[in-house]
Amino acid sequence: MLAIHNLTYEIGSRKLLDAVSWHLHDGCKYGLIGPNGTGKSTLLRIIAGEYTAQSGTITGSNDMTIGFLNQDLLSYQSDNSILHVAMEAFEEVNKMHDEIEAIIEKLHHDHDEKLIHRLSDLQTAYEAQGGYDIQHQSEKILEGLGFTTVDLHRPLKEFSGGWRMRVMLAKILLRKPQLLMLDEPTNHLDLPSIEWLEEYLAGYDGTLILVSHDRFFLDRIVDHIIEIDNGKLIPYAGNYSFYLEEKALRQELQQNQFNNQQKFIKEQEKLINRFRAKASKAKMAQSRIKMLEKLEKIDEVQE
Repeated sequence: MLAIHNLTYEIGSRKLLDAVSWHLHDGCKYGLIGPNGTGKSTLLRIIAGEYTAQSGTITGSNDMTIGFLNQDLLSYQSDNSILHVAMEAFEEVNKMHDEIEAIIEKLHHDHDEKLIHRLSDLQTAYEAQGGYDIQHQSEKILEGLGFTTVDLHRPLKEFSGGWRMRVMLAKILLRKPQLLMLDEPTNHLDLPSIEWLEEYLAGYDGTLILVSHDRFFLDRIVDHIIEIDNGKLIPYAGNYSFYLEEKALRQELQQNQFNNQQKFIKEQEKLINRFRAKASKAKMAQSRIKMLEKLEKIDEVQE
């Protein structure tokens, strides 16, 4: 679906993402995790085309649709009702609706056959694309996210940033993108809305990248974890609970490998120091020095 290859993104002299690669598969639900400042939101913005990496490639189908919920949307304002804003998701269908209305108005005083045929074609296409159901879909999602029926006809500008974010989330969900990227979607949701979103995402058949600090939310939705650690992407094939167990096992193995390597290095250094003073063993000492220099060092586990 989407392939990231050797992608590097730098801020000043710091490599936030260091030659990372990631192949996203259709229908998978990924949890993207890591401490604040490690590059989670940056990676999403690169995928969305908002940021440009210094090197590397992102490839995917040219017609792939992406929906991206990010915290910048908090500032979005509109005089239109929240129902109208949500229904902006159906851009092409709305254009057809506006043209249908314009033709109907024109037919009040102009009975041109071409207009009548055009109206018939538009109405057929409008119905085929679910035009008569989009308002119901929009109302259903907005109410699932906590709005009342009365709220739907109030202007977006009357709502606080958190409630406006819910409208933007509804708009993105209504578009049904092939790749859905949600950056902390539960920040502005109450418990009933979170539960509704969990159920919605469980039935979502596109590919999902979810950034969230809510481990329980991640646990119930994702089937893969991608951890950003020191500029690298580390994959885990499971939910958040699986990630915790698997990471603990990996760290135990890494620490054991580190300890064994350190023991080996110290033993070699003792031999080098012993042989270095003897002319007959100097060649052996140099050989061991070169061997240690080429040794790929294992990092100690950082708590």
